[in-house]
Amino acid sequence: MFITFALITLLGALGMLLQKNVIVAGLFMVAAFFGVAGLFVLLANPVAAALQIIVYTGAIMVLVLFVIMMLNSHEEEKAQSSRPVQRWVSVALVAALAFGAVKLVLASPGLKALAQSGAAVPEAMTLQKVGVALFADHLLGFEVAGLLLLAAMIGAVALTKRNL
Repeated sequence: MFITFALITLLGALGMLLQKNVIVAGLFMVAAFFGVAGLFVLLANPVAAALQIIVYTGAIMVLVLFVIMMLNSHEEEKAQSSRPVQRWVSVALVAALAFGAVKLVLASPGLKALAQSGAAVPEAMTLQKVGVALFADHLLGFEVAGLLLLAAMIGAVALTKRNL
């Protein structure tokens, strides 16, 4: 099952990356979100899977598609000029970063401890545990995120309604 959901996620992300049409790329992004939700289910976290589908796939993608359609920017723009040096430098940089990331993951003590102890069955996440974690352990971060969203909403209203 892990391979299936990982392939859905990776193919959705790759399709999004390679797609020229922005709306079709958004639909590939929805597939990637569903793959991530499946991975959350495999981690015994149905709450995060449901939030992934409801929040990201439902709300964020609808918002992104509305913005794309409102801006009418789903037509591809012509490239100004070819820059082969920039392309090869970016490929080399991505390869170096990927090598460093793999090296760090393989040297991590968590991976070594996991390999020695074997795979443990994760404990299921419930809404009660999420609520306790948000309102007891991470209350300050929760309040800051709420204030940040309020400021963003006020800014959006201020930008769209100039004559208040």
